[in-house]
Amino acid sequence: MFPKNARSGASLALLVFLCCCGALRAGAAEKTELNLDLLVEQDYDSNVFALPKNPIGSAVTTVRPSIGLESISTLGTARLDGWLASHTFWSESGLNGVDRGVSAGGDRTIFPRINVFGYGSYQRVAPHSEIRGPDVVTITQPAPGVPVEPVIEPGQLIEGAQPNVDLGQAQIGGRYSLTPRSKLTLGGGPFSIDYLTGSLGSAEFRDSAGWTGSLDLDHTESALDRLHFTLGASSTDLDALVSGQLSSGKSKSDQQSFSIGWDRSWSELWVSQFSIGVRRLHSQTIGASRPITRVEPGAGGVQPVTDFVPTNFEDVGPGLIGGFTIQRVLPRGTAGFSYSRETHTTGSFSATDVNVDAVELSYLHRLSARATFTLAGGYQHYASVNNTEEIVGATYVTGSFNPITGPEFVCPQGSLIVTGSGANKGGQCALGAKSSLTSNAWNGSARLDWQLRKPLSTFVVLRFEGRMGDVELFGSNYNRFNVGVGFTYDYGLGL
Repeated sequence: MFPKNARSGASLALLVFLCCCGALRAGAAEKTELNLDLLVEQDYDSNVFALPKNPIGSAVTTVRPSIGLESISTLGTARLDGWLASHTFWSESGLNGVDRGVSAGGDRTIFPRINVFGYGSYQRVAPHSEIRGPDVVTITQPAPGVPVEPVIEPGQLIEGAQPNVDLGQAQIGGRYSLTPRSKLTLGGGPFSIDYLTGSLGSAEFRDSAGWTGSLDLDHTESALDRLHFTLGASSTDLDALVSGQLSSGKSKSDQQSFSIGWDRSWSELWVSQFSIGVRRLHSQTIGASRPITRVEPGAGGVQPVTDFVPTNFEDVGPGLIGGFTIQRVLPRGTAGFSYSRETHTTGSFSATDVNVDAVELSYLHRLSARATFTLAGGYQHYASVNNTEEIVGATYVTGSFNPITGPEFVCPQGSLIVTGSGANKGGQCALGAKSSLTSNAWNGSARLDWQLRKPLSTFVVLRFEGRMGDVELFGSNYNRFNVGVGFTYDYGLGL
């Protein structure tokens, strides 16, 4: 079992980097470069706590230094990255925090047709509310911004303020060239999410650990067409959340999927990507608390009381995954549109499965050789289904208690479930098998980047995000604006 402590991700990351560096040294590295980067940004956030009413705004200063070491040879690459991100809230000092992380990755050609790769990372996210943490860790390589850094994807969000959390992940695998136009890739690895106590609350989030894996076949049909076939699997174990007599129970979610993809270059200006697939979802929960009505001695006889009993349940069902992306090259920029659909399991009381539909739009315009303007927007629709039967305590029939047969119960709604006998008899009402929750989120941004010198750039950005829907999914509905200015400095040193 992959240990809960996500620092093991950092250990594996360092091990992968050292192995890759050793392999590249044997292959005579052609290029080794040290990159030093610095981002400084000053923002104003109109609603730092994501409140539905009476929002609280604050200026926010972000300072993010990072360092990266990359080695490239004819046989492969290796990279090691480290970064810190300090967030200072001028009006809400309790939100101040420092994120940090380290990651490593590399690949190596060991035979003419065989290539091996490995990636690993560890990061700690401090408890400040503008950060969103994934409840499923996904490796994206290369990642936007910092290579091998975890990327948060639609459908994998825990919204709002959170305690300190350790995120660890790793992936290893290999590629085999079947023919000059076809290759087979096998990869996978563990992940861990470990919540710690923080200034914004105690450890009231569910730690999780698990693994992911995939088998991919890529085939280049022609200079214009490329096909993908993917088998995927994942497993996640979630710890129980206990509060007094209530327990969420320990949960386990397993997913298996198959998808087919088609990439097409229609012309020099138009490019599209299409994929569709199915997924099998299996979730199990052990020891979840469910209410039951019993009776106990009281004034003038007996009186009903609410107790809780552990209950086990599981759910198996199908899911749909897929998406469509189209991009257009313009005279001085690009425009893009994408749609994706995913069904995955959850570990919550309110939902066993959730469907996530996401739409994204983007537009980039080059104002000059040194200046670019970018517009981006997105919409995400969450629709959850709870296939776990809702159970509540039954209603005690006043005066029905018999020392031998016990009490009698009725259900104003649903069907009656009676357990035990005599004075220990208890009653529950099963209200039905399905319930549904929905939530809608949207975001948008406008950004102007201007390169002052080769290593120095400045930017101005305006952001907006909002959410509306059932609060059981992601908490309170809210809207927020954010405006910021800053600069980045990127310095590369050849070694």
